[in-house]
Amino acid sequence: MDFPPLTKATFIKRVNRFIAEVKIKEQIELVHVPSTGRLDGILKTGVTCYLKPSSNPKRKTAYSLFLVEDNNVKICIDSLITNDFVYQLLRKNEIPGISIGEIAKEVSLPDERIDFVVRNEDLENYIEVKSVNKCDNGVACFPDAPTERGRKHLTNLIKYQSVNSIQSHLIFVIQRNDAEIFSPCKDRDPEFANLLKEAYKKGVKLHICLTNVTENEMYFDKWLKIKL
Repeated sequence: MDFPPLTKATFIKRVNRFIAEVKIKEQIELVHVPSTGRLDGILKTGVTCYLKPSSNPKRKTAYSLFLVEDNNVKICIDSLITNDFVYQLLRKNEIPGISIGEIAKEVSLPDERIDFVVRNEDLENYIEVKSVNKCDNGVACFPDAPTERGRKHLTNLIKYQSVNSIQSHLIFVIQRNDAEIFSPCKDRDPEFANLLKEAYKKGVKLHICLTNVTENEMYFDKWLKIKL
């Protein structure tokens, strides 16, 4: 996945959930933060960051925080691009256990709107996507903050899995390249961790996608193992 041209800056501080302060050359600028996670350990004063220009002229901030660089590792914090990234993998038939078929995005269901449904002749694949940017000592983990929405998605995936013609999938996209394994953040949301283990036991397929991130693109590296 190619990125638009990015502007290099220095991160100063997070003002609130959606706004951060950065320095572009000698100019202080407020930018949008496209992530609701805590991003602790990532958004540190003085780190190099990269900004994506806004395409909305009516928005108050001219840029969105897009990449953060820490110890020579570039981390994408934009959770909005992961669905487009997974869509490309689906079109190329590169996700194990999901045969290429008719791909529908943002499908409305009775209880929610699911990221993707891939329909084959005798099976429908229900797919949710989560972006991951937290990694400690080679262990990528999700979520970095309690996620009621994530728990609801897992509960529904378990419910869909009980239908004979449906296979549920949860894809975690790690938006950095220094992870060696994935595990749920039990200290941040123990209920999510328990639901993830239950989902696995009941047949929901869990996919852990490691990516490489540069200033210009994010591309697939390999599939990682999960420790529940």
